[in-house]
Amino acid sequence: LHLMHWNSTLYSSIDEAVGKKHGIAIIALFVQIGKEHVGLKAVTEILQDIQYKGKSKTIPCFNPNSLLPDPLLRDYWVYEGSLTVPPCSEGVTWILFRYPLTVSQVQIEEFRRLRTHVKGAELLEGSDGILGDNFRPTQPLSDRVIRAAFQ
Repeated sequence: LHLMHWNSTLYSSIDEAVGKKHGIAIIALFVQIGKEHVGLKAVTEILQDIQYKGKSKTIPCFNPNSLLPDPLLRDYWVYEGSLTVPPCSEGVTWILFRYPLTVSQVQIEEFRRLRTHVKGAELLEGSDGILGDNFRPTQPLSDRVIRAAFQ
C-alpha cells in the first residue's frame, strides 16, 4: 500500500514535484491477509462506486493515519528511490514500514475489482482490464543507502 505525498511548500502541483529533489515522499506498507481493517473500511466500502477509470468519490471522515502501524510498531526503512510506475522518476523519498497492515480477504477482493479503463471501453488485445500486477521488477540498489529507524 502506497500513500503518496508531494511537497506543496516547494512545488505548486504533484506534476511539478515529480522528479524533483524533495518533491515526492511515499509511505509504503506491506499488506497481509487477516482480520478486517476498520480504518480501511471507509475506502473499501466505496470502491464499487469508483470501479472504473475516471470515477471519483469523496470519503468523508477518512483518516489516513489509521492505516499506519500502532505507534509502538512504527519501525521503518528510508531510502531515496524512484516512482514504481511510469515515468519512474528518481528523487522519491521512500518510507517503508517494517510491520504489515492487516486487511481481510474481502477488503483485498474489493481492490481487485478495480479496472484500468473507462466503463464500456474497448480493451487492448490480451488485456482483461483488471488493475493488478501493476509493478515493475525490483531495481538494482546502485549507490542507494537504506537506513533503518530501528536496531
